[in-house]
Amino acid sequence: MISRSIFISRPIISPTELNFDPTLTEYKVGESEIALQYILPSVALWRELENPFELATALNRLSGPLTEFHEFAAAQQALEECRDIYQSLGYRRGVALATQNLGHNAEVLGDYDRARQCYREALRIRRDLGLPRGYAYSFEHLADIAEIEKRYEHAVQLLAAADSLRMRLGAPVDQVNQQANEEALTRLRAQLGDVVFRLEWAKGATMSTEQAIALALG
Repeated sequence: MISRSIFISRPIISPTELNFDPTLTEYKVGESEIALQYILPSVALWRELENPFELATALNRLSGPLTEFHEFAAAQQALEECRDIYQSLGYRRGVALATQNLGHNAEVLGDYDRARQCYREALRIRRDLGLPRGYAYSFEHLADIAEIEKRYEHAVQLLAAADSLRMRLGAPVDQVNQQANEEALTRLRAQLGDVVFRLEWAKGATMSTEQAIALALG
């Protein structure tokens, strides 16, 4: 299963220097090491300057390369500090992002209960703040957990709801997550068969936003 790209934040370094999408911290082969060389000093710099917001942003970005290098404990520590800083600043949008990324870290480690808990908490925060673009990411990550747990119909409905929401918002998915979605849908169609897959897709695609949130949290 391709890893979803969820470590989203403002860029710390020039995207031309690394030739990557500045909104992501999952890089091509060889780029994680280069990114780490830039992000680690930025963490130290913002800590020294006592700029908590920029420090939290850098910590969030740092977690991506750490995960790529299987430094999961360090990635979790960075994300927990990031989350706590955002919480202290009252920046709940950032709290939701860090919480979702903690869920991703847990999912990679096979702790699916913890991952589900984090993904749902991130969705609750986004619902409270009215951040519909974030709902779609939450639906997709929770669909991953549903697929892992062999709740294939649930997974298809969530992916359909995410796709429908993105279309309504005019906010297409990024390339990495699009590939992840396509691969997941291929697997789910193989598990369910074409007829059942189409029926479940239609259910998810016609849900209201509130119905999809209820499905994701249920």
